[in-house]
Amino acid sequence: MPNEPAPSRKCPLCGAAAAAAAKRCVVCAAALPPEPRLTVKRSGDPTGGFGLARGALGSGPALPIPLIVGALLLLITIGLLLILFAQGINPFVEPTPTVTSTPTLQPTFTAQPTRTPTSTPTSTPLPPLVHKVQEADSCIRLAAIYNVAVQSILQLNSFAQACPLYVGQEVLVPQPTLTPVPTGTSTLPAPQLTQESRPTHAVLAGESLSSIAALYAINFNVLAEVNGKLPPDYAISIGEVLRIPLDAPAPTAGPTPTATALPPYNAPRLLVPADGAAVSQIDQTVALQWASVGLLRANEVYLITVEDVTANSAKRLEATTLTTRYIVTVEMKPFEAVPHVFKWKVVTARQTGVAGDGRTLYEPAGATSAERTFTWTGIGIVPTLTPAP
Repeated sequence: MPNEPAPSRKCPLCGAAAAAAAKRCVVCAAALPPEPRLTVKRSGDPTGGFGLARGALGSGPALPIPLIVGALLLLITIGLLLILFAQGINPFVEPTPTVTSTPTLQPTFTAQPTRTPTSTPTSTPLPPLVHKVQEADSCIRLAAIYNVAVQSILQLNSFAQACPLYVGQEVLVPQPTLTPVPTGTSTLPAPQLTQESRPTHAVLAGESLSSIAALYAINFNVLAEVNGKLPPDYAISIGEVLRIPLDAPAPTAGPTPTATALPPYNAPRLLVPADGAAVSQIDQTVALQWASVGLLRANEVYLITVEDVTANSAKRLEATTLTTRYIVTVEMKPFEAVPHVFKWKVVTARQTGVAGDGRTLYEPAGATSAERTFTWTGIGIVPTLTPAP
């Protein structure tokens, strides 16, 4: 037998539906009357089972359960909304987005790599050459052969100014220094000085125009032009005041201009004494004479070399003269009563500069004469040196 639906309950105050076992109304919280009693139908009851006494809740029909559940959810939602409004929260309004300030990134600068300057290649000094001294060699001759300055040979070998040499001696000769090719620069030219503002130089004894140019490291032709000196002699006099053009630019192309290239002189022809002649024991001097090679210029001389061969080159003389005659003094005469062999030669030389000690420097200006010899005998008495008081 089908069961008869259970009788529904209602709140006596607000009329809201209530559950069968509820004691208070979920809407208004009012107390509900007791639950209706169950009645048992007897046989013959059309329901055939248990049911709620309809009379207890009234005679109206029972509410369906889904409706009750929906009503409860609605009430709960309304309650929650009331609570939110009471707290000042409106769930139906979209929240205003909060603007967050983003810090602006400062630009960073990457440092450019520093350029390393390219090192300028430097020339490595060349080792000196070794020259074995031969007959007729001298420092001036070696300087001419190897195209170096006489002073550089003296300094490299720690020689005295007399430049003593003997056959078979090994002499160090510096190699010529190569002048590097200048590179283009933006250097402004040196300001030009007036003739009156240029420094001056008073000519000393033994000086020539070429030696003064070498002393100040200036161009020979410029020095001659500034001071009105004309070839071929370029004559100057002792005490003459010359203007030194230190402001003149150095030549940059081609070889350094020098005095007009002159043809070399012929070898002087020796006259007296005759080759192999014997000088008398009583003679205190020996006169050397040769033929002229022509008119010498202002900076040219004859360079005479005399050497005592018997004394193993212990006595050696280098002297200059403007004439074709030179007197060998008694200082070269041997003391022993034994003949000493002397050899001598002559060459035309040209002045190139002045050494730090004031000695004039020369270079060969022509061929060297043939070498001659003579003998000279002493008197066998060694002079006694008297000590100075």
